[in-house]
Amino acid sequence: MSQIPWRIRGLLYTKGIVDKIKPRLENKKTLIILQDDKDYVSADFRWEETRNALNLLGCAPGSAVIVSTKNSQKAKDFCYPPGEPITCSLVGLYHDTVLQLIKPRMNNGNDGDIAGILREILAKCHPHEFCMKIFAYALYANPNRSYEELCKLNEDLVPAKTFGTRAKNMIKFSYKDLPREHKTCLLYLAIFPQGHNIRRSTLIGRWVTEGLITKQDWATAVQHAEQCFDTLIKRGLILPHDIGAAGKVKSCMVGDQVHGFITEVAEKEHILDARLSDLWARHFSIFSGLRLRASDGIEKFVYKLPKYSPQLPLLKVLDLEGTQCYDKNHYLRDICNKILLLKYLSLRGTNVRYLPSEINNLHELEVLDIRETMVPERATRNILLLKLRRFLASRVDPNSRPNDKSPRFPVQIPFKIEKMENLEVLSSVRASGDGRELKEIRHLWQLRKLGVVIEDRNNHLERLLRAIGDLKYCLQSLSITISYSTRTKSTLSNKEMYDLLRQSPKHLESLSINGVTQSGQLLEVLAKGSDELAKATLTGTLLEERDLMVLAVLPKLHSVRLRSNAYNGRELTFKKDVFPQLKYFLVEGSNKAVTDIKFEDGATTELEKIVLSSTNIRFLSGIDNLPKLKELELEGNQSLLSFSQDKASPEQSAESGSAEQNTKGEATQRNTQSRAPEQNSESRTPEQNTRSRAAERITESRAPEQNNESRAPEQNTGSRAGEEITESRAAEQNSESR
Repeated sequence: MSQIPWRIRGLLYTKGIVDKIKPRLENKKTLIILQDDKDYVSADFRWEETRNALNLLGCAPGSAVIVSTKNSQKAKDFCYPPGEPITCSLVGLYHDTVLQLIKPRMNNGNDGDIAGILREILAKCHPHEFCMKIFAYALYANPNRSYEELCKLNEDLVPAKTFGTRAKNMIKFSYKDLPREHKTCLLYLAIFPQGHNIRRSTLIGRWVTEGLITKQDWATAVQHAEQCFDTLIKRGLILPHDIGAAGKVKSCMVGDQVHGFITEVAEKEHILDARLSDLWARHFSIFSGLRLRASDGIEKFVYKLPKYSPQLPLLKVLDLEGTQCYDKNHYLRDICNKILLLKYLSLRGTNVRYLPSEINNLHELEVLDIRETMVPERATRNILLLKLRRFLASRVDPNSRPNDKSPRFPVQIPFKIEKMENLEVLSSVRASGDGRELKEIRHLWQLRKLGVVIEDRNNHLERLLRAIGDLKYCLQSLSITISYSTRTKSTLSNKEMYDLLRQSPKHLESLSINGVTQSGQLLEVLAKGSDELAKATLTGTLLEERDLMVLAVLPKLHSVRLRSNAYNGRELTFKKDVFPQLKYFLVEGSNKAVTDIKFEDGATTELEKIVLSSTNIRFLSGIDNLPKLKELELEGNQSLLSFSQDKASPEQSAESGSAEQNTKGEATQRNTQSRAPEQNSESRTPEQNTRSRAAERITESRAPEQNNESRAPEQNTGSRAGEEITESRAAEQNSESR
């Protein structure tokens, strides 16, 4: 009886609240959301009172109440009509995801309660989403993990009271399922500092030269190294850092938890040597036996190289990128005279100003990287390294302060290039006046990637086209920059250029052209019949709409990038049934003539992403005709007035210009529209493989979070777009330079 006054006061209080709300909601269709924090709604008799109070509001038919609660036992009581509640917990969401991944094997009925064991594992991971992600990625990579393995993992998680222990168990579960070579490649990353940005091309080259990928030939080893990189990305064991516009992962980093795990294992495997400080380990090959303390610095190694003579014969890799310790010429000469078994030498971004003749003493050298150095253009003329596989070059002005935006210039093609038959990558090189070296390139029968600068002269063009024709079975990536020449007296006809080429490269996947010749457009000559071509980057080509038709009919072309002055028409119209496989369309920089881009109904039906960056485009119309468009990225387009299905009238354009762009003089603007979560067909992650809420929830993570849980970002991996688009400038002529 003593409680009656208290109950009456409570009911009167509730009635007072209802009377205040009712006038605003009565006879209106209403959605009410209740958050059941600390079981406030679900506790004891409160739900019955709440439901009665809601009935007094007099809302119109069709109204609904959503109750969000963590009390799974009470959740069913909230459902009316009676039914199953919608589970929105992390555990439930990830459980839906992994069930989709193993759905085929569940139909066999040979396993035990696999759905139950999966839920138990995820429940023990809660609330740490990082652990759930690694588990989902592991099942995505191999959905056939045995029931016994899953039970063992579930048992291992029982005593795991801390996040670190749970994370370690999950990483170990994924790691144990990797092929042996992939395990070694992952452990190799322990030599890099935690959070270090690691370039994909650097990692591939080092894995191969260190012998971690053991295949019969270099090309096959590189292919397997690329696959290994993509596998580690898909498993969430390494995180994407830089992703190209077409989706390729260009660099990666290792998160906190994974780095701790691989460091521990690498020390047991003696991949990490306690005598070599972890601050400097990334500069040298593993198992080198070098002794270098943290206080010594990399400069001590360079300055006092003779001191390390006993360990130098074991050194295969010397990566000195970014070091500034070559103020005296003899330092680099000492390296070339004393580390004779070197296979990988990177001087990228150093203050090296010359290449000594002794560099030819490195008879075992397979990778030479002199990008962004200050070496003179002619310094490379006398290089002769018979085992060299990758020659990566570019130079900066020694009188300027180098930075990411500093112009890059090519170096000269080695005079005896024909003797370096093992070359697979030759980037950012320039032909000499007579172009003799262009003719000799045809002897490089293993050359896959070529980035070359030529003058607009007949002898250069003739010799280059002949060489490309002779390399038709091996060339996969081609970047040509044409520099203006005042010596051109005659020109070649299209027929003459076709006759010189004889046949387009059979396996060409990437084509970049910068500039135009007086003889005509190289695009038609090189792209016609190149049915494997996947990427085209064009700069300064001054194309007309008819010139693009050679690309429009290619069956595998998925990426087109138009840079400054690539197109010379006022309107660029994509018509029905053209560019059948195009997924990425990028326009960068000013194309002075073109102001309108239009997509007709039925054109580019596979297009997923459009990027307009610092263009003078005024109208972008017909995007509603693109059924698979996911992203529209606008940056620094101060002339853009509208993007719509139909071109806006001038009056509408003036209004929409202020509403949509609203730049107010800002130099840069970014506006990304996504129609749907990305679900790429070439490389789907667990999130992308399921259409459930679990998929949408997981893919929210867009960038690596460097905290204890280290959430993996959305795994939109390099395989979904193939290799990155090669840069067309002389400074960045080959995708390897990234």
